[in-house]
Amino acid sequence: MAASLSESLPLPPGTSGLPLIGETVPWVRDPLLFAQERFERYGPVWRTHLLGRPCAVLLGPEANRFVLGTHMHLFSSRAGWGKPITSLIGDGLSLIDGAEHRRHRRMIQPVLHGEMLSHYFAVMHDIAVQHTEKWSRHGQLKLFEGFKHLSFDIAARLMLGAQAETDAERIRKYFHEFTRGLFAPPAWKVPWTPYGKAWQAGVRLRAAILRIIAERRRGADGQQMDILGLLLAARDEQGIGFTDMELVDELLVLLWAGHDTVTSLLTWVFYELLHDRAIYDQLVDEQARVVGSGVLTLVQLKRMPLLDAVIREVERLHPPAPGGFRGVVTPFEYGGYRVPAGWTVMYSSVFTHHMPELWQAPGRFDPHRFRAPREEGRKPFSLIGFGGGPRVCVGLAFAQMQMRIVVSHLLRHFRFELRPGQSFKPVAVPTKMPKDGLVVRVDVK
Repeated sequence: MAASLSESLPLPPGTSGLPLIGETVPWVRDPLLFAQERFERYGPVWRTHLLGRPCAVLLGPEANRFVLGTHMHLFSSRAGWGKPITSLIGDGLSLIDGAEHRRHRRMIQPVLHGEMLSHYFAVMHDIAVQHTEKWSRHGQLKLFEGFKHLSFDIAARLMLGAQAETDAERIRKYFHEFTRGLFAPPAWKVPWTPYGKAWQAGVRLRAAILRIIAERRRGADGQQMDILGLLLAARDEQGIGFTDMELVDELLVLLWAGHDTVTSLLTWVFYELLHDRAIYDQLVDEQARVVGSGVLTLVQLKRMPLLDAVIREVERLHPPAPGGFRGVVTPFEYGGYRVPAGWTVMYSSVFTHHMPELWQAPGRFDPHRFRAPREEGRKPFSLIGFGGGPRVCVGLAFAQMQMRIVVSHLLRHFRFELRPGQSFKPVAVPTKMPKDGLVVRVDVK
């Protein structure tokens, strides 16, 4: 394995599939099967053609380390995304590279980690209580939709502050239309296409966020302890803060990633628990021991090892995205093959998360695999649902705390029953969800 390029080396084996669309359809249909079949045919390095571009696929923890860690200088994160998302989102953290990315990350990371999380705990808990109290009145709901509304309100309140409460419904409407176009080529600004609708929604959404930023800059509440207030106060090493447009781009990325990922994972947590009542009952017992009949605290949230294991196991079985793409900016060789500049590289979360070399019975929901004495998943870059390396999801701790709060509250106060006649087939929206949204009956305990 080396990062230099030898022209004498062959391209990876594989096929380009159909004209224009390549092998995008079978990949979208079942990313895990797509990777496993080609691994059997070609081994851990092969080529395909996805989303309009030639693509080298590198499989396994060492490949993940190569792409996400040791050789990330060979790749561009921005060039790995398609035009719809880069043109709509702009220059947020996930879509920038190099020195600009390092500057933004250094300014954002303290806002979403460590001591700051304690300031967000009460807001997350209160919004979870408010939303879920309404669920039992409906009797039946799609958990995906319920979690989507709940997680967006948490993200909007903590990221945009008090102003978001009055603008919440309008922002949510714009944002729903906006995200529907993120993975919808072609990127044509015509009103009847998903991208065209997303572009128009994005114009309104950006204007709404800019108004909030302007009001916060003018007012005395610019220092309040929410994410926008802290980002307004953030400075780089030269003492320079974010511009308004940089803030808009970063807030769009945080709003998108901060609720889509959480929505997907929370839905799959309850899918698995409602299909495994033994683990469900063990989690309820853990809640009774740790929290009892009192009100959940941040200290208690850190004393739930089984809940931690369940969330990690759901991340393993149901990562919100099947993997990730990077644009190749410097040609390189890997595994005896050369990969030219201009291609994309894909690493596969779903393949890694199902490797029998790493996981016992990888297709089975088994949270205890993460607990002593087994402690699977300790090999670096073997659990990568939130990415890995220097560009691991900056909101990971924020998302995990939110999921723990919501699951803890629901287990202690509600009972759920799966409704018959629904499909659990996974689909991308663009994050993974059961086809019918996980329809349940909800009752108060």
